[in-house]
Amino acid sequence: MDKLTEKDANFQLKANTQKEVLQQLAELAFERGKVADAQTFYQELCKREEESTTGFGNGVAIPHARHSIVKEAGVLVARTQNEIEWQAMDDEPVNVFICLIAPDDQNDFHLKTLSKISRRLIHDDFIDTLKHASQPEVLDAINQIIV
Repeated sequence: MDKLTEKDANFQLKANTQKEVLQQLAELAFERGKVADAQTFYQELCKREEESTTGFGNGVAIPHARHSIVKEAGVLVARTQNEIEWQAMDDEPVNVFICLIAPDDQNDFHLKTLSKISRRLIHDDFIDTLKHASQPEVLDAINQIIV
């Protein structure tokens, strides 16, 4: 997977609900050429949330989905200025989103990347970077984990 660039991020996401966040992440995935169809990817992200929350706590969620419409595995990063109710594990709202995108046949990418990121979420300095650092600093921090 290539390093994340500013095109893989939106730190001015305008959303008020979980579904709005997921819709905008799906649209960004489509714009970046990662998925063939934004609406199908959105539905898959929603389906995953129905199975169990992707809100890991400390204001961070890792929405993710695997599907045949995914053309290229990838990661997207977004932040909202406001907090979004997400039914996170700590029952706190979320404003940082790390979206994982994987083709059906790349379960290893999906699981390894999810594992790498979730392990870093126990570190306060990483969470602080995700929530407060500049976009280039956040992308660099995530690239150090996933690339």
